[in-house]
Amino acid sequence: MAASARSFHTRSTSFPSESHPNLAGVQECLHLVKAWEACPSRNAPLVTRLGHLKDLYASIIVFLQLPLTQQALCGKERLVRELMDDFLCLMDACGLVKDSLAHMREQHQTLQSMLRRGVAGLESGICAYQCSRKRMKKDMAKCLRLLRNMEKHVSSSNDNLDMVDQVSNDARAVTVSTFYALSSVISGRKATQSIFSRMLSSMSSKSDENGVNEIEKADAAIFRLHSTSFKTLRQEDAREAQRLMEELDVSLREVEVELEDVFRCMIQAKVSLLNIVTGC
Repeated sequence: MAASARSFHTRSTSFPSESHPNLAGVQECLHLVKAWEACPSRNAPLVTRLGHLKDLYASIIVFLQLPLTQQALCGKERLVRELMDDFLCLMDACGLVKDSLAHMREQHQTLQSMLRRGVAGLESGICAYQCSRKRMKKDMAKCLRLLRNMEKHVSSSNDNLDMVDQVSNDARAVTVSTFYALSSVISGRKATQSIFSRMLSSMSSKSDENGVNEIEKADAAIFRLHSTSFKTLRQEDAREAQRLMEELDVSLREVEVELEDVFRCMIQAKVSLLNIVTGC
């Protein structure tokens, strides 16, 4: 990865919060993202949280573009570059998750095409999917290590930080927890089953009582087909695998779109910080 976690430590700057009306908008977005975690309903989809996260970064961009903010950060190049490193690490994590979801959808579409057309090579196609899933899990393990490292620094924040520093830490914390949830889901970790149930709101009423998330269900249905040739393939098994992949594709696509928007907002926020450094 291009960035490292070496820059994550307690920072302090003096921003008069009353002079920054946009802080209220940032804090409102933070509240909405945090409220998702505390939501007792299993019908609160993760795409909603990603939407709030996108709004949070959009409000941060506006905040960074305020003249008073730029004046306060001017001359603090080290601080600004540390904030840029924060964004770069989060963008790395976001990119890993986004790419894994996109690759999973592509693999599912290939398998669905094979099943619909009844072409030979289904077994080799499933073997390729197994290899692909192993690579995804390695990528997610890499992502989780990065996020755990960032999380440690978030949890060690100083209670005496001023408002802007606290907002920065809070934004990083909710972003880390969101990407951590997604990475865990892709890795098939059962600890995040309730989180994934929220992500797939349309299927939340069908959640497995044994705590198997929807990706695991689709994987199990696909791998059941592996030991059979196409001629001896049970049609009900093939239909079930297709159904699970089709339903999962809809939900993954929604998450992928929201992640792309979050990623673009992070880029814009990083560019705003770079403009502050070069404009001083």
